[in-house]
Amino acid sequence: MPFIRLLLLAIPFIELAGLIMLGQAIGVGLTLLWVLGTIMLGIVVIKSQGWAMVQRLQMQMAQTGSPLIVLKSGMWGVLAGVLLVIPGVFTDAAALICLILAWRHRGEPLPGEPGGPNSWERGGHNIIEGEWKPAEEGEAERGKDIDRQ
Repeated sequence: MPFIRLLLLAIPFIELAGLIMLGQAIGVGLTLLWVLGTIMLGIVVIKSQGWAMVQRLQMQMAQTGSPLIVLKSGMWGVLAGVLLVIPGVFTDAAALICLILAWRHRGEPLPGEPGGPNSWERGGHNIIEGEWKPAEEGEAERGKDIDRQ
């Protein structure tokens, strides 16, 4: 927990150092334009991701589907927008990663949904269908077997 607190305290200083280095590299005017542009882009991303997430949630609920994948992709999109609103270079890079994750998880079917792996419950356990392939000769280690009850 102390590490997280130190990291949260260090983020503004890291962002300030990044903006100073960016200002030295491209100039103060372009740096200010960068900051204002990413703030505006963050607001647009938050609005569009939030509205799109609400619409996709309504469609999923109307089809009695699981809303988890919609929430997962929407959460990454909204987090990307929040990170874009925070002025700085490193939060903008983290926002790009979040946008990639939101795009990657969009429309991915969950277990039990059409197009996803089948799942069922048997004996109080959830079973999710999947594919299995044997490990290569050198990959198997002794003592790493699954314990059976």
